[in-house]
Amino acid sequence: MIFDIISLTKWLDELAVISFGLIGGVYFAFSFFVMQSLNNINSLNAIRTMNSINTVILKSPFMLLFFFSTFIAFILFLENFIFYKVLSYEGFASLIFLTGMFLCTAIKNVPLNNKLANFKFNDPLSDSGIEWENYCTNWLKWNHIRTISCFLSMILLVFK
Repeated sequence: MIFDIISLTKWLDELAVISFGLIGGVYFAFSFFVMQSLNNINSLNAIRTMNSINTVILKSPFMLLFFFSTFIAFILFLENFIFYKVLSYEGFASLIFLTGMFLCTAIKNVPLNNKLANFKFNDPLSDSGIEWENYCTNWLKWNHIRTISCFLSMILLVFK
């Protein structure tokens, strides 16, 4: 069997398009359906529901998609770096994905999720309305960035 680097890179690009699109679709759904729905219920229930979602998502196939797409983006970046093509569509797509999706999640969204998980429901000094409003506003802002990063990366690969 002959090792064909061009076929391998094309296959890698196709995997990236699919995985970037799928994960972007999940983030899109959260930005425009899930979080909007949670804003229509009282803040205590919104916090409880979002904490439940965050617990479930960590044990779901989403995590496989999350790490698989990050791995694919990293391999794409390395491939383009090794072949001195970082300024290519693939190089930009992988860099946008790694920074806009992965780093944004790790540095912004996960800490917000952890803070929400530590909300003290029985503490009379805890204001669920303020907590939820702060969480939702900030989480959505970073989720929009993740969504745009995924779709922009996918588009760069499709139209390269």
